[in-house]
Amino acid sequence: MAQSSANLNKLGQPERVVALDGTINFRDLGGYPSQNGQITQWRRIYRAASLGNLTASDRTLLADLDVVNDIDLRSPSEQQSYPDQSWDSVRLISNPLYPTTGFNRVLNNHRVRKIFKRRREIPKLSNPVANIYQNVIMTKDSQQGFAETFSVLLSMTPEQATVFHCAAGKDRTGMTAAMILLALNVPDEIITQDYLLTNDLYNYSSDHQTPTNDAVQQSVDQMNTQVGEALYIQGVLTTINDGFGGIANYWREALGLSTGDLKQFQQMFLK
Repeated sequence: MAQSSANLNKLGQPERVVALDGTINFRDLGGYPSQNGQITQWRRIYRAASLGNLTASDRTLLADLDVVNDIDLRSPSEQQSYPDQSWDSVRLISNPLYPTTGFNRVLNNHRVRKIFKRRREIPKLSNPVANIYQNVIMTKDSQQGFAETFSVLLSMTPEQATVFHCAAGKDRTGMTAAMILLALNVPDEIITQDYLLTNDLYNYSSDHQTPTNDAVQQSVDQMNTQVGEALYIQGVLTTINDGFGGIANYWREALGLSTGDLKQFQQMFLK
């Protein structure tokens, strides 16, 4: 996992974790190596937890970082109960990732498999939470949500940034981050590390501290990415890689995006 060691500020080098007073788990998807030797761009795509308690200084920082899109993956009821705090020049985008009706079908693995007919065999996952994650990426409503996120990212200018988030910044946000990193050819192991990092950041928040890049790297070095919650996101990766035959097929068949869109996305966010 590539890291920078300078303090976060508008002109300095970026940090993995953006230090904000009103939320935790706001972090940059930049600096990750791709399988072809490129690096994901810093300060273009951010992932986060709830943005309902941002302070005035938080909002100023996000404006300074040119974050112009706030993609809210939560349900309409969550958005109404705990609305995001806005900042200068930001566009709030309601993009619920889970179906707003009939959510039980996401929990029903058999039903999703029954309506999903493909030439390839969708992997069978033994972990029940991994099954739910799998169902999400196979459900049309969620696929439309992923496609909307990619459409927003594809519409950005080189100077602009986007943040996407849910409530805790883990499940819906974690799956979306995995989709983005897969599209940028980031190795599965690093995608898993990015997913698991949420747990460590909440541990830091209980001590009221923001971890340095060195502390983040130490957490990553100690991760066990083969058991427990790692299996959740690995089910997503396996389903896309084996069930769909790779992210390019998933883009076309599930998200309705073109090969040209994928190439443009990689050109925009890899260097």
